[in-house]
Amino acid sequence: MYKTKLNKIQNLVEKIKNDITLPLISDFLDWFLEKLEIHFNKESPNLKLNKGEIYFVKLGQNIWWELNKVRPCIIYSEKKYNWWNTILIIPLKSYKWKVNNFFNILIKSWHNNLKKDSIVDLWAIRQISKKRILTKAWNIDKLDLEKIDKKLINIFWIKK
Repeated sequence: MYKTKLNKIQNLVEKIKNDITLPLISDFLDWFLEKLEIHFNKESPNLKLNKGEIYFVKLGQNIWWELNKVRPCIIYSEKKYNWWNTILIIPLKSYKWKVNNFFNILIKSWHNNLKKDSIVDLWAIRQISKKRILTKAWNIDKLDLEKIDKKLINIFWIKK
């Protein structure tokens, strides 16, 4: 089994050997170290998370255009489902490009205690381990949370 995997890795490295650089190797080792630290950390966080709270979350290294690094994320799963080791989150990203599409919702800083206007990136909604959660930042405004609910219902064609 391991021999097959090693052969696959060897073949892939042979194909991309001209594209491999020291920064790429460094990034890969950072990603691998982070995975090991999260995976082998036996402590299960005892967090009381509520829908609509915003926490800083360690999303890790990205692949291509995935959102990465530590960024604020909205806890989206309901409190009654947050007893498990994973939760549903929606990352926030900056509004610097003023790009808004069907999967984004602009939230204003002045009524969400944000440092700057931000975009709720519904395209990047995901399930994560609670081990990725760092610190609580603030709560999202109830009106903005309702906008998110309505947009997700629309995106997934959910009938009430």
